[in-house]
Amino acid sequence: MEIIKIIGVAILTTFAVVMLRGQRPEIAAIVGVAGGLVVLFMFIDQLALVFDSFYSIVNKANISSQLFSVILKIIGVGYITEFACGVCADSGMQSLADKVALAGKVTILVLALPIINSIIDLVVGILP
Repeated sequence: MEIIKIIGVAILTTFAVVMLRGQRPEIAAIVGVAGGLVVLFMFIDQLALVFDSFYSIVNKANISSQLFSVILKIIGVGYITEFACGVCADSGMQSLADKVALAGKVTILVLALPIINSIIDLVVGILP
């Protein structure tokens, strides 16, 4: 199972970061980020399956491809923001992590505006 490999890499990375943090904190941060990237690349194939499933659902439901694209962007911003916040927090920069999280939330809100407008148009169209 792929998750066992991912957990193994995560545990080894964590162990290496803990061992290096006391003596070489700058190297520890790089090892932590590298380990996180390795984990991301390990499940990229599974992520592709998820996107294919979403695409199939969109086609069956006759949902606009533009709307689907916005939803994928929102999901991507959420995951990337969470990863960046984790890296900042692990590096001892919690204040920066909080600002990255806020920027991600604002970006998601901006990306969601077309969806919100579509919902409002739909509701207004239903009302007499």
